[in-house]
Amino acid sequence: MDPKVSVIVPVYNVEQLLPRCLDSIVAQTLHEIEIICVNDGSPDRSIDILNRYAAQDARICVISQENRGLGGARNRGFEAARGEYVLYVDSDDWIDPDYCRALYEAAREADADVACASILKTRPSHSKWTIHYEARQEARTPDDRFRIAHCPPDFYVMNKLMRRDVLLQLGLRFRERVCYEDVEYMMRLLGECGTLVTVPGVVYHYMFNASSITKSRQTPKKQRDKYEAHLHFVAYADRIGLHLAPKYRSVTRRLFEWCGLTLLKQKECDGVRTWRLFDFLPVWRSRCR
Repeated sequence: MDPKVSVIVPVYNVEQLLPRCLDSIVAQTLHEIEIICVNDGSPDRSIDILNRYAAQDARICVISQENRGLGGARNRGFEAARGEYVLYVDSDDWIDPDYCRALYEAAREADADVACASILKTRPSHSKWTIHYEARQEARTPDDRFRIAHCPPDFYVMNKLMRRDVLLQLGLRFRERVCYEDVEYMMRLLGECGTLVTVPGVVYHYMFNASSITKSRQTPKKQRDKYEAHLHFVAYADRIGLHLAPKYRSVTRRLFEWCGLTLLKQKECDGVRTWRLFDFLPVWRSRCR
């Protein structure tokens, strides 16, 4: 029989944190899962750890590929998935023991395409809630789905159990070799899926890693990727009639930096571009063409 849930784990250079992630998945109270680990050309000993776990648990499938980035690794795992629902877990994070069962049962009970869990972000010094659901809620319209999923500003894919058939019908794939690949994926899913349900009581533990791709120092490419993803989201929101607060309609691009200090920023909102010196003093405005 096909598994109830396919858990997809993209792996790159995480040998110190990978065992905790895998232990949390192997220990799930929902046993009918498959665990697809995609070794994305990791240069460390992650592949040895994956192979050791796979030898001990037949539910684990290890796929190795040349480096394609987080989006490419997730796409490769999805291609191999057979489960009724799909769950992405980043390899430096971990999940509660009842995580898969609670999300799966809530999705089945509500006939939902998406089930969302809380996210607890952990830093070396403290932890705090990024998203915290204290009650079950159901959403059936795009406005309600985006609002309940805290999107924007949070375009997280990791805390969501998603019906695989819906992902296939929508043709959803992550953009590869870019940062902020979750934005376009989540906007399409929340804009076009059916019912979304929230699931209190279980937590996705998000490990804040300062050396990760998105949390490390901004580069021109990362800034460009973020700008383009945000621009696409605003255009999509307008196309489906989704209401956005002004702060989420404003798309920012850094133009000049010096020693980590932003000297000039361009903000684009509703067809008007504003250049701001030190991000607070408007120096020029023009219409977008």
